[in-house]
Amino acid sequence: MNQPLLISVVMPVYNSENFLESSIISILEQTYQNFEFIIVYDISTDNSLSIIKKFQKQDKRIKLIYGDNKKIVGALNKGIAN
Repeated sequence: MNQPLLISVVMPVYNSENFLESSIISILEQTYQNFEFIIVYDISTDNSLSIIKKFQKQDKRIKLIYGDNKKIVGALNKGIAN
């Protein structure tokens, strides 16, 4: 039986490769599992996108959205709108 999604987790990402993997793992390993994980990639200059895509292949809850390079508030607003 499919339960409706009750929670959306939104994470903005910009040049976060040093902490990104542990951050994603932390969210995915929560005891409550019925959520969507919206990651807003805000056009980084590091390896963040490849890290996100690696996890996206492994977990269907991850939804990747490309930001407009409008910093953290713009990325969060775009994630919430989705």
